[in-house]
Amino acid sequence: MKNQPKYLVPGDTVVLIAPSRSVSLEDVTAFSDWVSAQGWKLELGPHLFEVEDQFAGNDLQRASDLIWAISHPKAKAIFTARGGYGCVRTVAKAQEICKPSNLIQLLEQSSSKWLVGFSDVTWLHLLFSMANIQSIHGPVATQWKLGHSFVQQNIMQLGNLLAGKPLSMNLSQSELVNPKPFAGELIGGNLSLLYASLGTPYQPVTKGKVLFIEDLDEYYYHVDRMLYSLKLAGLFDGINGLLVGSMIDMNDNAIPFGRSIKTMIKELLVDSQCPIVFDIPVGHDEENMSIKLGANCNFEHSTLSQ
Repeated sequence: MKNQPKYLVPGDTVVLIAPSRSVSLEDVTAFSDWVSAQGWKLELGPHLFEVEDQFAGNDLQRASDLIWAISHPKAKAIFTARGGYGCVRTVAKAQEICKPSNLIQLLEQSSSKWLVGFSDVTWLHLLFSMANIQSIHGPVATQWKLGHSFVQQNIMQLGNLLAGKPLSMNLSQSELVNPKPFAGELIGGNLSLLYASLGTPYQPVTKGKVLFIEDLDEYYYHVDRMLYSLKLAGLFDGINGLLVGSMIDMNDNAIPFGRSIKTMIKELLVDSQCPIVFDIPVGHDEENMSIKLGANCNFEHSTLSQ
């Protein structure tokens, strides 16, 4: 289990950065109001509203904001504005800035903070994992303004997690394969980003842990390619369990691929006795519950707890 940052209390300072796509003030106003309602003080990254093409400023600006957030002497949490694409460039530039030291050492030497986000932010979750720090796979700041029925539930559950309340996720409606209790340190995130991490220093170590994956808007054949690449890299070897979150808005070719994602995963692990839980409400679907990466989790009696 990774080191756990301190839970948040009224009066704490939190920061907001945009390591990927650009955002406007309007995009994060609802989030800012929520932070104030929690009694926390919000500081914005110096380059939060910069724009360069799709990105929230250029690589140097985004990397500088990441280093600023990690090094912030008072911040207890780092919230991320949105996903999209750009985190890998941000991390690479931040790593370059930190030489002759490195970004992982900076994290280890700075006061421990919660990281909150998902999707492209998986790169930062992998970074925090390398530094032996727990993080929260949860909503990004632009999601506070969404109008669907799960917004308030998602936000309330994240707030509870940051305050130290335990997670208890009822998965009685989920499909199970090799159903049996399992436990271990939770690791993972967006499948595309885990795939992209293969062969880099941020490739996760999964043996003896519980692996979580989710994704959005990919072609079925490419999902199959990513899953098999993870298998060949050994990421499914010796895992205690596999949690599969939302896999939505997938695309097919004119000649259908012919396999659902559930079928792909079942075929991939057909010779394994690894328990698999599908359809957990985490990821890009409207219901996006927060989970702690780097913390132990336990699945028993159709309930995931942390």
